[in-house]
Amino acid sequence: LDVTDLDVTGDISILELGCGTGVASIHLALLLRKRFPSANIVHHVTDINADAIAVAQRTASANNVTLLDHRCDLASDLLPTHGNSIDIILFNPPYVPTPDEEVGADDISASWAGGEHGRIVIDRAMPQIAHLLKYPGGGVGYMIVVDDNYPEKLALSMWERFGMRVEPLVRRKARNE
Repeated sequence: LDVTDLDVTGDISILELGCGTGVASIHLALLLRKRFPSANIVHHVTDINADAIAVAQRTASANNVTLLDHRCDLASDLLPTHGNSIDIILFNPPYVPTPDEEVGADDISASWAGGEHGRIVIDRAMPQIAHLLKYPGGGVGYMIVVDDNYPEKLALSMWERFGMRVEPLVRRKARNE
């Protein structure tokens, strides 16, 4: 994310779905604070795991960042009150292709198990992202996917269903790919 490309006037509203440790959110908050020192940054994080929320809050506190946490599935708690209002959405979903029954487990596998083509959680999140993101009008979302998730089909679906343009920002291969 190149924060110098953002057009900010006033508040900046951020949401990270499934924040885990909160490192991505906290890093973004620190970048934005430095680039836009007079902006009011409202930073929401969600996670279904109470331990993840607690870790994110400890990490935020250590970095003097305030997070508004919501223990919920994806962004369900924000849907009634935050439609078309979030400037930046971050999402590192469980995208690893796994058997469908592994999705939503109550252990650490919930952080990576994505079901067939790694898309079960991604496909559930897309309507929520479309509802919450300030779009059109400057909102931007960042999501990590792999080729097994069929990113081109994901982009086409977002365009056809919600009129949202999706394009790859960075593409790279890990050693095992």
